[in-house]
Amino acid sequence: MLYQILVVFIAIIAVLLVFNRYHSRKTSLQTFILWSILWILLAIFAIVPDSITFFANFIGIGRGLDLILIFGLIFVYYLVFRLYLKIEKIDQDITEIVRKVAFDKEKEFKDDLEDK
Repeated sequence: MLYQILVVFIAIIAVLLVFNRYHSRKTSLQTFILWSILWILLAIFAIVPDSITFFANFIGIGRGLDLILIFGLIFVYYLVFRLYLKIEKIDQDITEIVRKVAFDKEKEFKDDLEDK
């Protein structure tokens, strides 16, 4: 009973924090919806623990905890993949900026030599 109240309280705070980040344009609508749905589902599963077992049986998985672990693992892999893509993009952007700065410095250096 205490964990149900605690989980619902934490879920409400998390949804409010995600909404605040979305409202201040630090998070996209996609991210806001994703995290809101996850926290709301967590609160529902805490209030009605048998609902997760119902969904697990509907999908063909034996227990509710197994369903949570499977979807949690899939979600973590998805997040790691997205982080990898973002890091790859940042790496490409940094490489492009460094090349541009190096080219500009080289051009500036050659102009200085010609002026002397």
